[in-house]
Amino acid sequence: MLFAYLDESKEQNSFFVYSALVVNGDRWPIAFDKVKEFRRRLRAEHGIYMAKELHASEFAAGKGQISDRVLDKPTRAEIFKQVLTFIATAKEFAIMSSVNQFQDRAFERLMNRVNRTAEARKNHKVLLICDEGEERQVTREIRRMRVHNFIPSNRGFWAGIGRTSKNIPLSQFVEDPIFKDSSQSYFIQLVDFCAYALLRSERPLPSKTALGYDKMYEILRPICQPVNNRADHRGLGIIR
Repeated sequence: MLFAYLDESKEQNSFFVYSALVVNGDRWPIAFDKVKEFRRRLRAEHGIYMAKELHASEFAAGKGQISDRVLDKPTRAEIFKQVLTFIATAKEFAIMSSVNQFQDRAFERLMNRVNRTAEARKNHKVLLICDEGEERQVTREIRRMRVHNFIPSNRGFWAGIGRTSKNIPLSQFVEDPIFKDSSQSYFIQLVDFCAYALLRSERPLPSKTALGYDKMYEILRPICQPVNNRADHRGLGIIR
């Protein structure tokens, strides 16, 4: 069983990023212990409260009383890098992401990538775990894609059926998605950092680029799942 933690980051409702942080269910307790130990390290080094939610966009903007001391924006940028470095080196995670100007396309394409990855990994099943807020929409989409999920051929026609699209249901997803308050899930907070880093890479802001946010998603390269297509020009497994 794979647990796929999903979160979204967006730019003025005109550009959408979805990221999925994937954890092998058999290793979940080990991964959780590593995350707790990392949060303890942030507490010891930077005063960041263990129970305080780390929300990526607010964190980068310098908002929120998250520590027993003042953390200026350059310091927060360095901590942001530490978070991504932890994810990339913990040896417990894989990351998959999609970007698109249409929210539904970004979501569908990422779900298809997660499904194909699960098939390739010894036919694992997937439990999707999401931040609260879009329960009805996400649940409806996953239920639909389990039955009707027509995917266009990137070569014009699907071999053997002579059609431009083919129904490939989400065969690996089990149950309806689970929704959790992100303040109660370290894993959702981690994937929020991944999604925001990709947003700032795809849609740079001068104020954030000055602090290196436009390059931070590159830190995750060791755990990205490469996609063999020309649109993924950086080889970071970003689906477009």
